[in-house]
Amino acid sequence: MKKVIILSFLTLVLIGCNSTAQQTQPTANTNAAVQASNQTMNKSSIVSSHSSDTEAIRPPQSNKSSQSESSPMAKPIDVAEMTADIEKAEKEYKKNPKAKDELAKAYFVRATVLTSAAQYRAALGDYRKGLKLNPNDEDAKKMHDQIINIFKSIGREPPKEGEEPAPLPLKN
Repeated sequence: MKKVIILSFLTLVLIGCNSTAQQTQPTANTNAAVQASNQTMNKSSIVSSHSSDTEAIRPPQSNKSSQSESSPMAKPIDVAEMTADIEKAEKEYKKNPKAKDELAKAYFVRATVLTSAAQYRAALGDYRKGLKLNPNDEDAKKMHDQIINIFKSIGREPPKEGEEPAPLPLKN
């Protein structure tokens, strides 16, 4: 039942993202734009008598990055503990290849959390890495395939394997 709710949520969010993306510039980095806008707002709004009315304060243009097409609904979350678990499991896997299921599980845990935070591109990367280690995990296969199908249904390309972005950093 929980999976059905998550999948329904994913579908609604990504469909909403598509309609929002059509109204705005598709390559605009939502987080960067909001951040730049906030920085501009925090600056002094004193205007020199020598400035013209046609001059406008504009947020700096961000470079296109792998996060540029992230969902506008994406929320930065703290994945530091899960990332540490992945790193620990990777070290163990290098020592003992039989530990691959633990590494796969660590990737799936972070992927699930990233999915719930609408960080679908980063989640897809973790699902892919985990499925390479444990291709028999049916739940992970379903979530991976569901994310791919949602991207296709809204006419957007999912990131290519190996080009998935890192999770959005949590800023304090």
